[in-house]
Amino acid sequence: MQMQHRPLEGKVAVVTGATRGVGKGVALALGEAGALVYATGRTLGPGASNWPGSLQETADEIAQRGGRCIPVACDHGDDESVRRLFERVHDEQKGVIDVLVNNVFAAPARMPVNVPFWELEDGLWEALLHVGLRSHYVASRCAAPRMVARRQGLIVNTSSGGAVRYTFNVPFGVQKAGVDKMARDMAHDLRPFNVASVVIWPGFIKSEKFLAQPDRVPAPLAKRIMENGESPEFAGRAVVGLAADPAIMEKSGRLHLVAELAQEYGFTDIDGRMPEAPART
Repeated sequence: MQMQHRPLEGKVAVVTGATRGVGKGVALALGEAGALVYATGRTLGPGASNWPGSLQETADEIAQRGGRCIPVACDHGDDESVRRLFERVHDEQKGVIDVLVNNVFAAPARMPVNVPFWELEDGLWEALLHVGLRSHYVASRCAAPRMVARRQGLIVNTSSGGAVRYTFNVPFGVQKAGVDKMARDMAHDLRPFNVASVVIWPGFIKSEKFLAQPDRVPAPLAKRIMENGESPEFAGRAVVGLAADPAIMEKSGRLHLVAELAQEYGFTDIDGRMPEAPART
């Protein structure tokens, strides 16, 4: 989908975990749609990580598409680092934050799959829920006062079907379910101030990490992802649709499948496909 216009021109967005994967895809789509994007993560420059991708590369690609992006190194496991990020956005944009996308996630080098919870390595629970759930709460607490003051704004939380189906392991599912519940409850508190909070579920993603090491997931799942997986930008196009929707408050507090939003808003994945929506249960 090539943007025929820039529906988010003049908007300010913060996308956490925008180094690669869904976060990068969302940042690219928002930037292409006209928003000024603050892209955050730990890997600022190329070569600083063993994985492909960096915030600077995200910013450069947005610039190539005619958009604007400010890459900001931020450790979302450190509350003070997150507060400094939002203070900077507040100061530079005169208190304006229109969109926050909570996407950052701390995955282990190899995700344990179907390992009983009593056999999981120490610290996996803390790693998954600290960055990936608590960090979303902290970022939302920083952004919400700016949105409430202006009586407008959108908080998008990325999650997955792991919230309702056993996926990988117990801590992973708890983290996803927590994100879903948090998004719904934040919507309750924000509704009187005309600020929306939603949760989106992409399908299986052909992320840079997956493409670099597909053997990190079981072979049958890897085959399924290669054949039917979504690009990270598919979710990004969904976020653009939500951010540009004048009736967004009607969607607040609800779960939205990216593939269903594609049908509603009329966009496809970058290869022209319309991926199948995952099951809700």
